[in-house]
Amino acid sequence: MKKKGREKKKTDMPEFSFKEFTPEESRLYKESVNKFREAITAGKTLRQAYESHTIADKELGNLIRADFLKIMIAERHFAQRQGLEELARALDVSPDLIKNTRAQMLQEVGFTAANQFGKELDGVIPKTND
Repeated sequence: MKKKGREKKKTDMPEFSFKEFTPEESRLYKESVNKFREAITAGKTLRQAYESHTIADKELGNLIRADFLKIMIAERHFAQRQGLEELARALDVSPDLIKNTRAQMLQEVGFTAANQFGKELDGVIPKTND
C-alpha cells in the first residue's frame, strides 16, 4: 500500500548543547588534550593516543576525545590544508569518521553563529509590512 503524498523531511538545524566545565573538568580537559597531542606528535595513531591517557569520568572522557578529533581536523584540515583522506590515514581512522566529524563541526559553527547573530540583533530588526 502506497502512502498518499510524501512526508516532509525536517530541515531544521539540529540542537546542540555545549557543556560548561567546572574548574576541575577544565583542568582535566587541558591535561588530556595535551597528552593526546604529545602522543600524536610522537607518531601514535588516534586510538593509541586515546589509550595512552586514561580519563576516569567516562562521559567527560568521551567528550574530550570527540573534541580532540575536532581539534585535529581544525588544525590539520582547515589550518594546514591537509586533505581529509590524508588526515584519516595519518590518524589511522576511517575517512567517514573524519568526514562526519567535520560535518558536525560545521553544523555546530552554524548553530553558534546563528545564536550569536540572534542575540546581537535582538530588538534591532525593524518590523515591516512586507
